[in-house]
Amino acid sequence: MCCSGTRATLRPGDRRRRGKCSREKDPQQAAHARPLRFQVNGYETQDPETLGAAYNIPYAWPHGPTVGEEPISLVITSPASDASAAEGDELEDRRRRGPHVSTIEIAFVNNMPDSAFEETERQFVGLLENAAREVGDVTVYVSRYWLPGLTRSAAIEQIVAREYRRVDDIYLGQPDGLIVTGTEPLTDDLRKEPYWEALADLIGWAEGTAASALLSCLAAHAAALLFDGIERHALPVKCSGVFVQAIRKRHPLTEGLGALVHIPHSRLNDLPSGLLQADGYTNLIESPEMNWTVAVKDRGSCTFVLIQGHPEYSTSSLLREYRRDLQRFLRGERGTIPTIPVGYFDEESHRLLVSFEARVRAMPADPELIRDFPFEAVEQRLFNTWQHSGTRLYANWLRLIQHRRQRGA
Repeated sequence: MCCSGTRATLRPGDRRRRGKCSREKDPQQAAHARPLRFQVNGYETQDPETLGAAYNIPYAWPHGPTVGEEPISLVITSPASDASAAEGDELEDRRRRGPHVSTIEIAFVNNMPDSAFEETERQFVGLLENAAREVGDVTVYVSRYWLPGLTRSAAIEQIVAREYRRVDDIYLGQPDGLIVTGTEPLTDDLRKEPYWEALADLIGWAEGTAASALLSCLAAHAAALLFDGIERHALPVKCSGVFVQAIRKRHPLTEGLGALVHIPHSRLNDLPSGLLQADGYTNLIESPEMNWTVAVKDRGSCTFVLIQGHPEYSTSSLLREYRRDLQRFLRGERGTIPTIPVGYFDEESHRLLVSFEARVRAMPADPELIRDFPFEAVEQRLFNTWQHSGTRLYANWLRLIQHRRQRGA
């Protein structure tokens, strides 16, 4: 990517960089066939034209995102850096100077397991960076936090100690927005997870403090359980793929989005759409095959944004997850072969993966077989159909925070 979250982001100790950057679709990538859509283990991913017809919406395949050439600024603060204190002073100075340069403080709580911890940070920071560029003259300050109750390796503990703050430190300030990631569940009941109490305290705190809280996957399910008593239920098969979904309700968060959007999903559980709506949530993005993807509800001073999908995913995220799940099967860590993500691979890539799956079925107890997984051959043929809509969704979220802060909500 020409503008990843690490290339145009100010990290502790760096000098601020402002510049221009545009994102164009790779011509070679554009030449690849569009992703196939078919039925896999009960999940039928509809062709977008079919879904559009169901909702009476015309559909055109996306041509890939292009972000306008606007100056950007995103600052990642760190407790281990003297620069972070200076950056905090700069933030206060900017706020005292008034609305000429807008600033937004985001508290980012990364709960992902060690294997995805650093990549998850890059994904969310990269998406926020692109969103800030789209909004325009705004500086986004991102502070990173860790939640107790999650087991970490020594390597990740070092990163956390150096770059992250304890989640309790959030309560000492007043960030404008909160992002909480999901994690891999250990139990069927979220209330039995070792981190439940800390997570519930954090979500409850946001209700009276933050302008908006964006809760991803398991964190979204936790909020619905905490506030509304809505229990999630396990899916018969993991939901994995890129799905075409419709904008069902116009809202500040969906401004500028087309009537149909692509969003990746990767989850084992679901929240009933009907129960959410009965408790006052508005489902903004959904499809018949995928249920809801984005739902919102104002509670206290905060707009809660629940997201079951993963607009932050990089182009290869689902491929990496699929390879990881195959490796777990070959190691005997899971009992079934994972399904191939749907709506994501072109015909040739799908053929390669089906062929490899046949080898796995023939030699299910050979962990070394994962060495032959055709990762590079498939990765170079991937086509990102969700980046533009993900950027717009997050840009609208930043604008919503600005609006709520301006009116003193």
